[in-house]
Amino acid sequence: MDILIYLMKVNLGLIAFYAFYWVFLRKNTFFTANRMFLMLSVAVSFLLPFLKVKHNYDFSEPLPLSLNELPLESIRPIVYQTQILNFNWIDVLTFIYLTGAVLLATRFIYSMYKVYALLIDGDPIGEEETRSGRNYWLLRSNEAFSSYSFFNFLILNREDVHFNRNIITDHEEVHIGQWHSFDVLLIELVQVFCWFNPVVIFYKESFRKLHEFIADDIVDVSEKAEYAEFLFAYNFRTNASSLGNNFFKDSLLKERIVMMMKKRSTVWASLRYVLIIPMLLILGYFVVAKDIRRGDLDENQIEKNRQ
Repeated sequence: MDILIYLMKVNLGLIAFYAFYWVFLRKNTFFTANRMFLMLSVAVSFLLPFLKVKHNYDFSEPLPLSLNELPLESIRPIVYQTQILNFNWIDVLTFIYLTGAVLLATRFIYSMYKVYALLIDGDPIGEEETRSGRNYWLLRSNEAFSSYSFFNFLILNREDVHFNRNIITDHEEVHIGQWHSFDVLLIELVQVFCWFNPVVIFYKESFRKLHEFIADDIVDVSEKAEYAEFLFAYNFRTNASSLGNNFFKDSLLKERIVMMMKKRSTVWASLRYVLIIPMLLILGYFVVAKDIRRGDLDENQIEKNRQ
């Protein structure tokens, strides 16, 4: 499959799935279900173009088997124009795409290096366990950035170790226990290959929001007001890394509190997920590769055409 056509189909899928999420799902409180929807939508967008549907057609008249059967005058302008377009545009677009991909890949590698450096510089406090039973390493940093987690590591800044340790570790343990860092790496890699698609940026923001909504959802109803006050009072620190799950991000403060206080969505609201079925069928019609086969033509006629 041509790489440019494949990328076009992938990004068509990403746009369609995110449009569905934006219209039907983003305002409900099924945070975990929404997270799974976004993750599956990314996977389906990349895998769907590889599926093939075979079609067998019967033609009333035999089809030409080679360009030699077409009048030369009718194909000369087409062939000439195609050669010019391929030389001028396909190569240029490929170069631009590869340049962008290399730049984004370089940025991703640098971000991974920054996370590695932060983990190496952290002072080990000990090994802890999340509510789900997953072990992780608790580290202390002397930097002033917001405490954050990355896979099996939770890094507390020097103040949070002494003053906010319990409330922050409870929050970050949700990120660790549910593998939220995997989502972050997944969408970062998607951006490397689909850097030209602005919808990927919306995917990144939605994943970030859902991660915080899910982690905030562990707060008891009776403690939500106090927790919201803590978020307001918490110092606005610089985030350590774009790849980590930072405890505090000021741009999400209002939405986190609104979603935390919002009334839970009803069971009827979950019926919206059923609407994905017709949308998936329509998307599949345009994206799935079609293997079009010639109908049952008379063998003698085919042999005659070849001659």
